[in-house]
Amino acid sequence: MPSEIAQQIVQQIFSDDKAAALDSVNNGLGAAAFDVVQQRKLEFAKAMGFDLGDTGQDAADELADKMTDDVEQELPTDELPQEETTDEDNETDS
Repeated sequence: MPSEIAQQIVQQIFSDDKAAALDSVNNGLGAAAFDVVQQRKLEFAKAMGFDLGDTGQDAADELADKMTDDVEQELPTDELPQEETTDEDNETDS
């Protein structure tokens, strides 16, 4: 049975939304790559005799996710520095 992302891509292609289909393909590939990297990390840790629960990797991953989320958030407009305008700035040459 096709995955949810595959169905979404097919629907986007047939609805002639090729740009959205490409975005969905990129998202799917990114998610698959992330899953593979996580699996390889587990395999490597086990091969080296580590249990990721004992290494603090979960905490590091959680902090990395939080930092990424914080960076992606925009500042509220009331916290952005405001430029002060004077009457001279608003005058037009006649």
